[in-house]
Amino acid sequence: MRLFFCFLALTMSTLSWSATEPAEPEVNKETVTDLIATLENESERQALVEKLKIMIDAQPEAEVPFIATLFDIDAQAPGLMAELTDLIRSYGLPESFMGDLITFSVTVLLVLLGLFLNGALSKFLDRRLNLIRHSLSWDDKRFSSIFRIQRWAGYVVSLILIGYASWHLIASSMGKEELEGPGSLLSAVLTIALVGMVFSMIWEGVNALLESMIEKHERLNSSRFQTITPIIRNILMIALTIMSLMVILSELGINIMPLLAGAGVLGIAIGFGAQTLVKDFLTGLTVVFEDLLQIGDVVKIGDKFGLVEKITLRKVQLRDLDGTVHTVPFGDVTIVSNLTKEFSYYIFEVGVAYRENVDEVISVLKELDEVFREDEAYASRVLAPLEVLGLDRFDDSAVVIKARYKTQSHERWNVGREFNRRIKAAFDERNIEIPFPHQTIYFGEDKQGSAPNANVRLMREQATDEQAP
Repeated sequence: MRLFFCFLALTMSTLSWSATEPAEPEVNKETVTDLIATLENESERQALVEKLKIMIDAQPEAEVPFIATLFDIDAQAPGLMAELTDLIRSYGLPESFMGDLITFSVTVLLVLLGLFLNGALSKFLDRRLNLIRHSLSWDDKRFSSIFRIQRWAGYVVSLILIGYASWHLIASSMGKEELEGPGSLLSAVLTIALVGMVFSMIWEGVNALLESMIEKHERLNSSRFQTITPIIRNILMIALTIMSLMVILSELGINIMPLLAGAGVLGIAIGFGAQTLVKDFLTGLTVVFEDLLQIGDVVKIGDKFGLVEKITLRKVQLRDLDGTVHTVPFGDVTIVSNLTKEFSYYIFEVGVAYRENVDEVISVLKELDEVFREDEAYASRVLAPLEVLGLDRFDDSAVVIKARYKTQSHERWNVGREFNRRIKAAFDERNIEIPFPHQTIYFGEDKQGSAPNANVRLMREQATDEQAP
């Protein structure tokens, strides 16, 4: 505690002395000669004394600072300075250590103040940006990464300055050479922070643009846009990461030209050695940007069938009806069968017995269609009335009437199952036979059109002696 009061008194007296001590005036020989002549003349000397007395009476007393009267600094400062000097010498420290300690303390206070102001400014700007985020339908954390970089840059710069000030104080106390100025290190840190902020702004800006486009244009809020957006973000992330590393390495003094040349050679080698991977990427770009399939489509790729769950530039992931996940590389894709592109058709193949009237069956189907499209649960799923294509073929045990429903892209199966149920109920009500596979034995006809009698012969095997009773 005594050391603290000594330090405080020394600081206040030093500041007061430096603030009140006048600068040393320049000596003018003519003025000094005139002053000597005045002092040698009795009358002039007496007049000068009278003027000095008048000036003393007219000069107001200087106000003494409150803290000086409280601690009686003028009286205590010389003694405290002597004690403090003896204390510093007792620890083997140079007399200039006190000035270095004061400089270190002021530096730390200023750095902490700057760090606090930097953090407060970043949080203030982040909060003020919330109004713009809400008005433009951006994510709540959009552009927050820029302010995080600002805060972390402030932490690093503060750490460097405090570290340099600490080394300066230690070097002064030990009489060693000072560390070289942190200018180059600070320059590198600020450059890296600036690069991070610029690339973060590009990343956040592209994502904000995509979010604004989705909000303002409802037609863009589709599975195609949701399919392309992750690919755009992945490509942008890879490009920004590579460019950031190149700039940072260049700023750190590393020659990146050999790295670029080596990367080019490595890329060529990888291109030759991984032709399948390159083929996957190129085919993936073609499939995605030509809109052959989207997330949420039901597709058939080769012998794999399922719902598209994930698309990358290299592969597509399908989930089958039983939950099985199929991963198909784009390099293996030759034909894509999209069952839900814009709309779908459900094909009905209605088989009836040969004895049934085809026109009657078609009339029943049309009646069912009118009732079906009036049902609120299915009216929105059906895009057009039932289209009866007519008698399609003759099977072994039935005649097949083909029809189709135009439905929403993912509703074809729901519509088909429900309409099949209603067909079965209507046919049972009207006694229209839906035959099952069976065979009819035909014995032929004579020229008069009469069928001959069936020649049925029953034979019984003769029992052997062993089987006889």
